[in-house]
Amino acid sequence: MDLKNLFSKKNADANAEPKTIKDYLGLIVTLCLILIFLIIYFFLIRPTFKEQEVLIQDKYYKLQEIESMNNQISSLITKVEELELEREEKFKLFVSEKEVEELYQLISLSALRNNLKVNRLIRGEEEAIRESADSSGDVSGIPVDYYKIYVEYDIEGRFPDYLKLKSEIAELDKLIVFEKEEVSTTESRTVVASVKISLVRMPTR
Repeated sequence: MDLKNLFSKKNADANAEPKTIKDYLGLIVTLCLILIFLIIYFFLIRPTFKEQEVLIQDKYYKLQEIESMNNQISSLITKVEELELEREEKFKLFVSEKEVEELYQLISLSALRNNLKVNRLIRGEEEAIRESADSSGDVSGIPVDYYKIYVEYDIEGRFPDYLKLKSEIAELDKLIVFEKEEVSTTESRTVVASVKISLVRMPTR
């Protein structure tokens, strides 16, 4: 071992100047920057991220709710359209005053085409139908659901021709009920049909 060099290094360390704060300035600045960054991150950046995350989640939930509501609205629109179609189909079954007159014309013209004789064709009284009415009580204050219009006619002619007339009436796109049908045969082998039919009319609101 070189004792001379060893003693020279010890003498150099002993003669070196003591370290001051300037020697640690770089480390202090680095630690301060790290501390400042941590403060900014935890007190400014992170809360902002959390707030944005909450807003994004809230927006996502609202979008889901809107989509669900849109689906419900679409379903309701479809249901309303179906009910409207059903209402229109049912409404077609009811007759107006004009259509009652047209029924008279149909019976007369069909009888003429089929060589039938119309002995009688009259319109009977209208009957107010109240489905919720109690037959034993006063019904004057109960709204009318619909009216039944009665039409009576007597037809004379060949039975096959009478069936043609009856078929034409039954094929109408209206609610027509044959309330009474009495068919008798004459000595001349023709038939006389006494018929009472009913139609329905909506009440005037």
